[in-house]
Amino acid sequence: MFKDLHPSLRNAMYVVLFSFTGLVAATFYTIRLTYKHFEPVMDKNYYEIGLNYEKAIENQKELIKQGYKLSTNWDKTTILPLGELDLTVTLNQNESFAKADSMYVILERNATTKNTTRYDLKPSDLNFIGKIPLKESGTWNMRLIANISGKSFEREGKITVK
Repeated sequence: MFKDLHPSLRNAMYVVLFSFTGLVAATFYTIRLTYKHFEPVMDKNYYEIGLNYEKAIENQKELIKQGYKLSTNWDKTTILPLGELDLTVTLNQNESFAKADSMYVILERNATTKNTTRYDLKPSDLNFIGKIPLKESGTWNMRLIANISGKSFEREGKITVK
């Protein structure tokens, strides 16, 4: 291919050709991995959520000002064991029990939707209860969301599972 060139220039041309071929191969491999492990947008309704973002923050501040607070039986636990655990969530308003229309929990990992799961909690007397399966160890983002008279009240936190 490069027989007419000086030996040092011929070697340089082979290095350039080899590097270019490696770069093309790496690009196609990266594209293949991207399509194989593709994850969709975090939330399909991101546009509507963005439009209502200010209103959601305003509702959250209003409910906090009214004295609403969410507490769980996991609050004083630093590390949770693997397996199915009972979760009890209590909604309080000014240190007394309050009623919510519905409540659910979202467990998610940072920067991925692969393991995001939602668990609806069932009302029980003054609490909401549910069984939450913790199948993987590590740190999880936990969001408790209560619907109170058409407004969403949310509490976020991290849990560690071992």
